[in-house]
Amino acid sequence: MSSSPERILVAEGDEVVLALISHILRRQGYWVDAALSAEQARKCLSEGSYAAIVIDSELIDVVDRDGWMPRTILLSPREISDFPVHTVIQKPVEFGLLVDTVRKIIG
Repeated sequence: MSSSPERILVAEGDEVVLALISHILRRQGYWVDAALSAEQARKCLSEGSYAAIVIDSELIDVVDRDGWMPRTILLSPREISDFPVHTVIQKPVEFGLLVDTVRKIIG
């Protein structure tokens, strides 16, 4: 019996980049939930738990302007103790580096 794949949340404000990152991580064997906005990411966090969260640095800026702290989107209160590490996407995205970083986070 094989174990289920690790679950990753990808929050990215650019639809094309979101699709590419999600596709690449799925090809690596991860279960990926994709969020195009801070609101969608918060909804995903409230409905499930993740081994890793990858978030667009520009999305964090939008969250800050709306009065949210970056941790608000990265961690729901019940997951803070279970989720110590996150990755922030810088553009242009280096997909090989992204995959390596996710592997390091998950272990």
